[in-house]
Amino acid sequence: MDMESRLAELRKRREEALAMGGPEKIARQHQQGKLTVRERIEFLFDPGSFQEYGLLTSHIGWKPGEKLSAADAVITGFGRIDGRRAGVIADDFTVLGGSTGLGANSLKRLRMVEIATQERVPLIFLMDGAGARAQDAGRVAEGIPAVIHFVKIARLSGISPSVAVVMGPCAGESSLEPSLIEFVIMVKGGMMAAGGPPVVRQSIGQDVSKEELGGVEVHCVISGVADNPAEDDRDALQMVKRYLSYLPNSAYEYPPSNKPDDDPERRDQELLHILPENPRQPYDMKNIINCIVDKDSFFEVKPLFATMMITGLARLNGHTIGIVANQPMVLSGAITAKAGQKQRHFIDLCNAYHIPLLFLVDVPGVMTGPKSEREGALRFGLAVAHSLAWADVPKFTVIIRKAFGFGGSAMCGYMGGQTLTLAWPTADFASLPIDSGIEAAHAAELAAAKDPDALRKQLREYYERLAGPYPAAAVFNVDDVIDPGDTRPRLIHALELALGRRTQPPSPAMRHGVMP
Repeated sequence: MDMESRLAELRKRREEALAMGGPEKIARQHQQGKLTVRERIEFLFDPGSFQEYGLLTSHIGWKPGEKLSAADAVITGFGRIDGRRAGVIADDFTVLGGSTGLGANSLKRLRMVEIATQERVPLIFLMDGAGARAQDAGRVAEGIPAVIHFVKIARLSGISPSVAVVMGPCAGESSLEPSLIEFVIMVKGGMMAAGGPPVVRQSIGQDVSKEELGGVEVHCVISGVADNPAEDDRDALQMVKRYLSYLPNSAYEYPPSNKPDDDPERRDQELLHILPENPRQPYDMKNIINCIVDKDSFFEVKPLFATMMITGLARLNGHTIGIVANQPMVLSGAITAKAGQKQRHFIDLCNAYHIPLLFLVDVPGVMTGPKSEREGALRFGLAVAHSLAWADVPKFTVIIRKAFGFGGSAMCGYMGGQTLTLAWPTADFASLPIDSGIEAAHAAELAAAKDPDALRKQLREYYERLAGPYPAAAVFNVDDVIDPGDTRPRLIHALELALGRRTQPPSPAMRHGVMP
């Protein structure tokens, strides 16, 4: 066979592979409101930058003349996102339901993880598969299931960012990969479950819908297995791009800094009016965040899970920062077991990729009560101290209102290694909330008093003078008490002071992985 014939054969095989599952399967994908896998890749990567690995692969046992399973139902390769390199593992639901095969499919996945780890580039998982491939059963001697793929994914964590997008009904094998990934986006209508509805019915005799079993309302709201919800494929892929824009390509680089597009000296007067006069009345901490950071730069992580704690990425004068903040709108901002888990994971993520941390504090403490104790709030709250102990990034603390007990400690309290600790004039420090502290410490006096309410008021006024910002400033527990309008310029000055350490050797390196 001459070269022209060989090239014609190559073109034919490539065209067959690029056709995916064929026109009918593609039409069905579109009817469900979903992009095909190749449309997703085209949307995600810069035009013309994607180079595919394994286009001509097929299923186990394929023989010449037999119909190919195009690319063995998973598209893999590398390209550029906003000019920066990244890899992808993307299920093709039009071919064998995007199922995970024991042959080329699994080898392609493993090879992509190995290359991304070796070359230190982010890896994106676009999940839209039906789990383990039934057609492969009995074709090879399986024995004990292999763990190597999951070990390799775990070892990638902390070296280069990993992102998973759940874009369809992911059950069994297809739900396991995203559960290990550092940041998980879930498209509405998608599902993650150890076994799909038929498996649940067979195993425990319960009929359940995909959404009830493992939809957005389960994993973005209740379990926290997924981080951010997305409306559709394009929304999810745009979210991937935005998330990666805050992170370095690997732990061996520092996060990118953009050219500032907001005045570093901006004093937002709205900050003077956000807090209500009544200290018991809640307010939305996100309003404070948006006044402090560069305009429109706040990207919230886990917005629906443990909403008494806010975590997210933003920019200050163009520099990436991570934000951990209490949300007084929910349980007064108390740290629950889930809030502790959310905070711990986010601190670990920021530390792994050299992202400075800003703590905005208004916390009454760790959540108390029988339910909280049974959930393990003490253990999960104290786990935050473990993350803070190893967080070798610039840290900044601003006390907005309450900073009580271990809750205040967990929000990077006194001697937390901060470059700057500020307090607003509204700051309130105490080991306990004043009212409950009075009831505990002066129970006998109150019981014996002729006018308990008058004594209670007198004691409250006394402790309020002790617990306010000025006694803390007097003993240098905080660096300064400031006009709220000065928060942004003071933080930018401190951040740029702290970033000076980046010019000194040694260069950045991997610190640790990010436990799911």
